[in-house]
This record gives sequence, C-alpha cells and structure tokens, in this order.
Amino acid sequence: MSGITSDKSWINNLILVEKEEEYYIGELARTQCEIKHFITEQGNLKNINNILLLIKAVLPLISEKKDEDIILGIGVPISTSIERMKILSSKLKGEIKIKIKNDATKDIIEITKVIKKVFIMPESYGTYYKVGSSFKEKTAIDAIVISLDLITEIMTIYNGNLMRNSSRNLIDASCFALLNKIATSLQQQTNNIVHPTSILQNIRENQNNIVIAGKTYDISQVKNHFIRLISAEILDNLMDVINNLPLDAKIDYYIITGEWMSLFWTEIEIAILEKNLIGDFNFDRIIKVKEPAFANAIGFELMIKEKLKKLETNE
Repeated sequence: MSGITSDKSWINNLILVEKEEEYYIGELARTQCEIKHFITEQGNLKNINNILLLIKAVLPLISEKKDEDIILGIGVPISTSIERMKILSSKLKGEIKIKIKNDATKDIIEITKVIKKVFIMPESYGTYYKVGSSFKEKTAIDAIVISLDLITEIMTIYNGNLMRNSSRNLIDASCFALLNKIATSLQQQTNNIVHPTSILQNIRENQNNIVIAGKTYDISQVKNHFIRLISAEILDNLMDVINNLPLDAKIDYYIITGEWMSLFWTEIEIAILEKNLIGDFNFDRIIKVKEPAFANAIGFELMIKEKLKKLETNE
C-alpha cells in the first residue's frame, strides 16, 4: 500500500528525500513503517540527525517563500545537555537544500533555505513565556511547569532562573508510558500483538473502543486505572523537585500544559490541592493553559519576536 489514499494533504503524506533515501514523516511514518523510531530516549535527544531531518521536512510547509531566510525557535527535552543544544544549533545554521515528496500525489517540492539564527530552549519554557507574557507585571514569575506530552516534563523557574537540578523528564510517567501499559494489557487480553503507536490516535481522540482482529474492546477502565497510577508518579516526582529547592523557596504558580493535559490534569490538580502546595485553596495559582498542545510553540514565537525586536533596537 502506498500513501493514505483518502487524504492527499502534505502533512499526512510527507516524505523527506535526503541523499536518495526516503524518510516517512509524521502520520505516514506511524501508519506505514514496520519499525518505529523515536527521537528521544529517557528524555534525552537520541539522535541529533533525526531532529535535523524533521526540521528540514516541515520547513517547506510552514515557510512558503522558496528562498526565505529562517529564524528558528526549537524546544528540546529539559534533560538535553547544554552541549547537545549547542551542537544542534551549529548544525542547523546556514544554507540547507530540502526536497520533499507527497506520497499520495507524487508532487515534489525542492527549495533552499538559509537559517540565520537558532534559539533552543527546553520545551516547557515556551509555555512559561506564554503565561508570563499574559501578566500585567512583565517580571519573571516563580513557577513549575508540568508539560504532559508523550514524555512528561517538569520544569522549574525560581528567582528568574531555570533550575535544572529541580527539573526533569519522565518517560515512565507520561503518555508514552500510558500507551505502553494499555498496549500490554490489550495483548494479554486478546493474545494479539498490539503496538503502542497503533492506539495513539484512539487515546488522542479519547476513544475508548478499540478494534483488534475484528473485535471491539473497551479500554476505559484500564485507561483510567493507569492514568491514576501515572498521575501519582508525576506527583512523587513533583515533590522531589520541590524538595530540591531552597527551604525558603515559594512557588507562585503551577502551570499544567501539553497535548495530553486533558487526560491527567484532574488527578494532578487534586494531588496539588491535597498536598497543600498552593495554600488556602488559592485556585488561580494552578494554571491550566489554553491551547495546551500548542502552548510551547506559541510561547517560542512570542519569545523570538521579542528577542528580534531587542536586536533590531540595538543595531
């Protein structure tokens, strides 16, 4: 089978052509590839070259002008070392040639881009900047961001500084873990091989009925069970993070974000209240961001625009 015949969009039929090799990207990779590769492992960048391929693949879709100069803002897992962030930045800068193909229509786009500047920060910093920018007082706030994506991220800002010792990625307490646990449970129940990626769309769309080998299974009970377990583990890590802060530290806000916020936020909010982390049930100190799946990207865009304004002012 070639392509997703009912959908001819670029985003769902994207192939990057690199040195005569073809790389399936995004939805096409999920549905077509027999072997699934993940670009992070235990919350660290597994292969910088894979990041480069992904960025190259999407640039023609988000930047329509063929020879347009690009300024990139990229979020990486908090566990990524500063050294690896520098390597990624240096590899991205400069002129790059890109060739992509639509697997459904066979259309080809070939363009050249010049990447002028690259800003790389931990993923959750985008949400932190977005929330901070919405306050009237344009000063740094002390906050812990809990970003609920395929890999959970806990990022702490204290006294205006990113506290790496009080931040972490959690692959074992994340949607990635939830997919694995549900898939394992289904395998035991059905005696069929169930790949975690095969149920990703069901979880993303909050569909509790999954069809395996022509039979429908209800995963609502097992999903809710694992959500409670994973939420408890996220809270345990949150308490460890807080305990790594100075004794007199006070966190002003707990910010919950990420594509999978809808799955976990209720359990996490209840736990924060039960642990009396906000005091006197001051609910406005728990912020559930709007557009959680895009909050990091929106924040990075705001941050880069502000940086560019300052650069232009100083020139």
